[in-house]
Amino acid sequence: MVVRIGVDFGTAFTKVAIRAGVDLVPVDWSAVTGDESPTGRYVTPGFVCRTSNGEYCWRRLADSDIRGNLKLPVIEMAGSDECPTATLAYLALVIRYARAFLYRHPEVGRKLVARSLRWELNFGCPTEPHERPEVVELFRRIARIAWRLAGVDDLRESNIAAAWRNDEADVGLETEPGVVPEFVAQIAGYLVSPQVSEGLHALIDIGAATLDVATFNVVLPNNQDSSPRVPIFFSAVRLLGTHYLYHNRHSKLDLDFAWDDAAPVEPADGFAKRYGRRPNEVDTIDSEFVNKVAKCIANVIDGTRTNTRGVTEQRTRLGEYPKGSVWREGLPIFVTGGGSGCELYRRAIEAGQLDLLRRIGSSSRFRFIEMDPLGAKFPQFGTEIGGRLTVAIGLTEDAENIARVVPHRDIEPITRTVKERVDHTELYGDR
Repeated sequence: MVVRIGVDFGTAFTKVAIRAGVDLVPVDWSAVTGDESPTGRYVTPGFVCRTSNGEYCWRRLADSDIRGNLKLPVIEMAGSDECPTATLAYLALVIRYARAFLYRHPEVGRKLVARSLRWELNFGCPTEPHERPEVVELFRRIARIAWRLAGVDDLRESNIAAAWRNDEADVGLETEPGVVPEFVAQIAGYLVSPQVSEGLHALIDIGAATLDVATFNVVLPNNQDSSPRVPIFFSAVRLLGTHYLYHNRHSKLDLDFAWDDAAPVEPADGFAKRYGRRPNEVDTIDSEFVNKVAKCIANVIDGTRTNTRGVTEQRTRLGEYPKGSVWREGLPIFVTGGGSGCELYRRAIEAGQLDLLRRIGSSSRFRFIEMDPLGAKFPQFGTEIGGRLTVAIGLTEDAENIARVVPHRDIEPITRTVKERVDHTELYGDR
């Protein structure tokens, strides 16, 4: 049986889903975190504890210190051989728990007893960094070594450093770990659904820490291709997630920095009432934040529209350039992530749409695409939980079959050619 683990390694939270044969299992972290709320139980915070003797664990001991911010600094160290010790320890613990959770699952676990398992592992990567080959290779190496360390009892710094130096190729996985752009994992279900259409699309992923915006084309398979092709046009990752929305509120109002990143964002009036502030104070602060989000979205959308990779009606034989008609007929857009239901981000997206209207001066608009990542088979999870797990669920698909990504650097700008005038005698000859 093929068992594929999808790890959505987030800046603030990590989500994991497992596909074992025909069964899809979202990993419940409440045994680790103690959070049994509907939205909190399927996420685990991105931190690990280091004891005084150099051992890494999840237990907050008296002599331990907490190591967080495990993702973004690692991306910046791509190309070096520095060992990301805390990140490896954290991901090893994540993989170890996920495997144990599967075996202990009341329905799926019993199916594994007499089966030989072929393990596969996929990791998500932000769109913008994924365009750098050294980042992809680093993520693949981290995934490979974390898988190996998941089977080690003692997660000490010395053992982790040794595993990093040795970097054995055979770690018990069926194939090399897949490193998939997070937005591609998010639209995996869409790409095989009846509602899929070719052409330009946009995605806005609102996480706890980051806002990820990308524009891309969808090119459906033909006789030469077995999977869709997804050329990336523009992308941006900014620290404008829900954590920074709360941080902005608390810092501007001089409040203590304490809130639950896993909980839905509190509306401005509710927040004002809770802290005894005037609603217009919070509204003013939120408006500044909304403007930053709207500007990020507008820059990516308008950069796509005005660049020669996005403005023309022409299509190459590869079908990798978006049709200009999409600006008139409506740009298909996905809004995903834990913050997708927050009213402030919706305001920012509406501001981005108005900006597009002003620039084009037509009836251009966004066409929002609704997705159900868990499908009708799992109604007990609901749309909110499904929205948080979209990337992890998409990562349980075969990385080779989700889509073939064409990075921005590999798409050549379109050059407009002038037709050469042909003399009529060359066409008809002398008669």
